Amino acid sequence: MLNLKLLTVLGLFVSVLSITDDLDLGISDEAGFERQLREQGFSGGEISSFLQEHRAAAQEALDEAESGEFVRWNEANGYRECDRFKTRQYGFRGAGKDCTGCLKPYSYAQICAKFECPPFLPGIVACGFEARRILSAKWAVTTIDTADIENGYRDAFWRLFKYVNKANDQGVRIATTVYTVSKWSLGGFLGQVEGGQMAVYIPSAFQANPPSPTDSQVSVETWADIETYDRVFGGDRPNNLKALTKAYRLLKRSLHLEDIDYDNSMVMTFEYVKPGCGSQRSEIAVVGA
Repeated sequence: MLNLKLLTVLGLFVSVLSITDDLDLGISDEAGFERQLREQGFSGGEISSFLQEHRAAAQEALDEAESGEFVRWNEANGYRECDRFKTRQYGFRGAGKDCTGCLKPYSYAQICAKFECPPFLPGIVACGFEARRILSAKWAVTTIDTADIENGYRDAFWRLFKYVNKANDQGVRIATTVYTVSKWSLGGFLGQVEGGQMAVYIPSAFQANPPSPTDSQVSVETWADIETYDRVFGGDRPNNLKALTKAYRLLKRSLHLEDIDYDNSMVMTFEYVKPGCGSQRSEIAVVGA
């Protein structure tokens, strides 16, 4: 699941991307998840099933933390950090303060081993970022109302959650966990947010014949190949907005060091959130020019 926070190309974008942890859509803790499910009109049986899955995920995270193998930070990030960023100028406080199991991101490889990520080809890996070419596929997409970003983001999430959980013409549950991204279109003035979309990847079993949404605000779209440059900002961060803003700044700096051009009119965010320490991954990405 994905939390959002806007990060204005240093003004407005920050306020939009600032919705997340507490928004967390109310689904990180069991009580909040149950309350949200009831508000969304799910039946008692459906709620019971969702809560059982929530408990199983929390237990899995605990078991993994106790018995899982050690993953180094470079491996968890997917790239090595630039040496020049390991200075006080860039907010580096030293390994003793920055290295905790909860802050360390869940690796992309671990995520894709657990559930189906969209097809992609790995691209270059340089200090401060990694590149992926996400291949053409079908996605379920809905618009985020950026005039009321907090409610707009929440409403978009639940529309897609319902689509995946039988709100489609085939009445099927498409997956228990899906790959979710948000795309933000930026204007030319101080990173003003002009529009937003949230999308879930439709798993391969349904790519040839994807179920049609029953909600008119959800559509199925075929996205073309896209080259993204990604940088991690969590891990379980107590202040994700600050971490996100810093990650965006360092991602742009890293790309500049490699003489890589990118489209500054769009930003993408991806967050994988599970109960338990060390089970989260948050990324910000820009798209190749």
